[in-house]
Amino acid sequence: AMTLPGSSEFTPIVYNGREEMKFAYFKGGLALSDGETYTYYDVSGISLVEEDIGYSDPVLVPSEKYLLAYDLGGTGYSVYNQLTRIIERETSLPIIAGDIATDGTMVIATRSRDTKYVVDVYNSAFNRTMSIYKENYVLGVAISPDGEYIIICSAVPADTGFNCEVEICRYGQSEKMFSATYENVMPLGVYAREDGFAVLCDRAAYSFEYSGHIINGSAFAGMNLRFADMSDESVAVVGNVNALGSENRVLVYAADGSLVYDKVLRERINAVYASADLEDALAYYTTSDSVNKILPDGEIVSLKVSSGTVLDIIPERDGALICYKTGAEHEDFEID
Repeated sequence: AMTLPGSSEFTPIVYNGREEMKFAYFKGGLALSDGETYTYYDVSGISLVEEDIGYSDPVLVPSEKYLLAYDLGGTGYSVYNQLTRIIERETSLPIIAGDIATDGTMVIATRSRDTKYVVDVYNSAFNRTMSIYKENYVLGVAISPDGEYIIICSAVPADTGFNCEVEICRYGQSEKMFSATYENVMPLGVYAREDGFAVLCDRAAYSFEYSGHIINGSAFAGMNLRFADMSDESVAVVGNVNALGSENRVLVYAADGSLVYDKVLRERINAVYASADLEDALAYYTTSDSVNKILPDGEIVSLKVSSGTVLDIIPERDGALICYKTGAEHEDFEID
């Protein structure tokens, strides 16, 4: 789970960008990887960590104290703090998902050769303490920030397609604490927060407490899901409502699953980013030539950019860090 960026005014950060880059906000700075290397910049734009990792598809997962980097579909994973790499390891099987708690407790899910799945749990000393074996297609794993609860989301083949199985395990206990199946939805991801977690499916979003109690569930009616993002504060979803893709519906759910924004926008959206602070922004989204901030009152503020230069947006408590191909800078989107 992600630590929320403060209103730290980032000094512009300059790097040699590539088309495929991954970014994460971590310990007050910016972590990024192009697969070949992993780099970490502090708020003043100074590179504190720069290492070769050689991942073909890097995923960066920050917690309050550590950052887990893994090679999606590969076998490499590493854990960093803001000054150095702490471990660098290989799994025996391809990694499909992973998450790390504040104290370094980790979950890493791998796919075995006979299409079974294994979710390995590691303690804060990075030693494996438990393995959970799953028959179905594991599509998302998460660990609560305090390291107490492990959530596994799997797709279960059903007559007409797939159902979504949500399972909660307690750290150190082999018996699962909670398991439930939701029909006709396919899980896409899970996001763990302090007091509960969000599950995103192809046709619905759910908000859970760690007891397994669903606080809220919402189906996405009349649209095809295209983009989604989850944060400590919210789930942001974009779906097209017409075949041409020129009209997109944007939905934003608060952490408790309540709907805070629902509007059809007549523009082609390229990506959506969940807010770090709903009092500052409901969400951000990009088009081919703009970065757009949806304000709490629903008004939209736009920033013109040249086509294809924005690779990622990291919402902060006040504005956002915009990651371009050649560098990153903070924008506060103040209305003149």
